[in-house]
Amino acid sequence: MYSSRGFTLLELLIVIAILAILAAATILVLNPAELLRQSRDAKRVSDLFALNKALGLYITSANTITLDSNSLCTTRGYSHNGTTTAAGQGLMSTSTAKLLASTTNRTTSGSGWLPVNFSSIPGGSPLGTLPVDPSNTANYRYEYLCDSTASTYELDTRLESEKYLTNDDLDAKDGGNNLGVYEVGTAPGLSL
Repeated sequence: MYSSRGFTLLELLIVIAILAILAAATILVLNPAELLRQSRDAKRVSDLFALNKALGLYITSANTITLDSNSLCTTRGYSHNGTTTAAGQGLMSTSTAKLLASTTNRTTSGSGWLPVNFSSIPGGSPLGTLPVDPSNTANYRYEYLCDSTASTYELDTRLESEKYLTNDDLDAKDGGNNLGVYEVGTAPGLSL
């Protein structure tokens, strides 16, 4: 004889309570907000690595090295949307800040936010377009500074995750002079 017996209300409530406890514990352990910050920071580190490699290739292979389209290197290139602002509103406060729209200034021909003509490299540009910060806000963006005379440059970004700032301590180990700012290039800590 077949007997169909369902779950009691008490059994269902116990299972739901256990699932809720497991879900809450998982969220507390995984911390999705921190995972998103780590993901953005990983993209920042990867993008600056690619830009650093491309600039190194440019310096070693271009016939004429021009690290700034103005040949001045007194303005900074930014990957953030905006307009020209005074010094002190960027990651560092040592020169005039030039904010460029990321959607129209990602070209690698020297007119983008990073004013280096990568197409002058034999074989063409190693980058399809210039990367922009995953957040692309006034606080989180890529920044470029150079010294034309010495043919040196610095690429900056601000990190936000606990892992990259505290555990890996990238901003303190990069050779630069600003904590909280990840600096790479031939002269991290460059200031004009």
